Amino acid sequence: MARTDGDDVYHNMNSYQQTNSNPTPSTMEPEDNEGGEASGIIVSTIDRTWASKSLWNFIWMSVFFSANHGCVVACLSLATARLGSVGAWQSGILYIFYTGSAVLGATYVVKQLGPRNALITGMGLYCVYVGCFLVATLSPEIETPAALLGAAVGGVGAGFLWTAQGSYFSRAAEDHAQALQQPVQESNQRMASIFAFLYLAEEVGLRALSTLLLGQGLSWSVVFGSYSAVTVLSTFCMVFVRDYPTTSNLSVSTAEEETNTQSTGTGPSSSVWYKVTAAWQLMRNDPKMKYMIGLNAVFGFAAAFLNSYVNGEVVGVVTNDPQAKSVGIFNAWVSCVAAAMSLLFGRVSKKVGNGPVLILGALCFFGVVFPFVIIPNTRQWGVALLIFIYTCHGCGRATFEGTLKATFADYFAYEKEGAFACIILQNGLAGAIGYILTFTLLCSKESRYCIAYSNGSLHDVLSFELLVIVSAMAAIGGYWRASSLRQAEIRAMEAAAATSEDTAMIPSAETE
Repeated sequence: MARTDGDDVYHNMNSYQQTNSNPTPSTMEPEDNEGGEASGIIVSTIDRTWASKSLWNFIWMSVFFSANHGCVVACLSLATARLGSVGAWQSGILYIFYTGSAVLGATYVVKQLGPRNALITGMGLYCVYVGCFLVATLSPEIETPAALLGAAVGGVGAGFLWTAQGSYFSRAAEDHAQALQQPVQESNQRMASIFAFLYLAEEVGLRALSTLLLGQGLSWSVVFGSYSAVTVLSTFCMVFVRDYPTTSNLSVSTAEEETNTQSTGTGPSSSVWYKVTAAWQLMRNDPKMKYMIGLNAVFGFAAAFLNSYVNGEVVGVVTNDPQAKSVGIFNAWVSCVAAAMSLLFGRVSKKVGNGPVLILGALCFFGVVFPFVIIPNTRQWGVALLIFIYTCHGCGRATFEGTLKATFADYFAYEKEGAFACIILQNGLAGAIGYILTFTLLCSKESRYCIAYSNGSLHDVLSFELLVIVSAMAAIGGYWRASSLRQAEIRAMEAAAATSEDTAMIPSAETE
């Protein structure tokens, strides 16, 4: 199958494979014309063996990444229960450094080290965060400094890790698509669903590990020691996955780079300042990015609402259990639903595109809070409605962990690190604001939407619910606008490629 300039634009295939030490999956050979002379047309062949190797390499990366991050999520969920108020402060510091590192520094680290080495760096810093739980358990006298220091280090690692994961995912998808000579969007969709499934499935298992170990009569030091061992082992194993080149060795297709520069004022830059602030540059210069904020924000707000209000207050009321012992079961259900739906959404996206799935995800987050608007008195609820709430959140989370990231890889292929750092920025800020609102939206008199918490304080839950609803609507409208801008970019790239092709066909005598 002959490749044209237009194919390069459509598939968005970077030239990093030419600089990679690994063998390239395509062959370049001349094609004979009728006169028996080589015509010079570039012919690319499908290499299914290389595609399989690329896919399995990505799967192993996902397994190691998910094991490391699953331990962090498990420890995060145990922080307040195990460390009390220190755990609450620890989680707050973790999110602050997480968001800050993603915006100021993570993109530079990933661009300089390359996605694989940046993953190892972030996972190594996560080892410190998990290890500090073990230190705090074994040495109570230094519990506070150990916990807070670990949170700061872990937060920086989180910013590196997720930015690097997005960059690695994008490059692996391009590699896979190049081998199969298919649109990179197809590889993005497939790999995003695989990653989301492995990530969420391992999260379920590692969350349950603490319950299993404690149920066997083992101590908290064994629990946190086990988590520490898994994080260290997974970090070591990441050394063996494929190392893609750093950004400085990559080049975007000429047509796409010119189109992005002309239409958005963006384009790859080698300056240190650009690399450090790539997320800000993307937010400021690419109009598509601001319209994607809603999709990230609605997940952050809905997650904060679920974790703070539903987990903390509603579950105990509905199940008639003041200690809310079943919270862990409901949270595990979210991860199970998300893991299963991520595979389903991957198949659906292949048939109908990412748009309908992302819109469904926003509607699912809408479904998390809407029942509270209709029936604010949770004493009238049954367990079935509670299961519906957690199922909606699981479906919405599946779209966030898989489909949304595949879309970012498509829309912002020219600036991968900055794009995935923007996900962290937008989602992290929304989550932080959501948790703050949980404790600051107060009211003075108990009423239909002024709810008394178990500690006696009165909270305005309606304002929080409306925030999630408005964010869901903004997410849908914003995506439609971003999608139309992306289609305009594609048309411009195709026109640029056609013009370049026509110019190349004009005899040199006519152009002089």
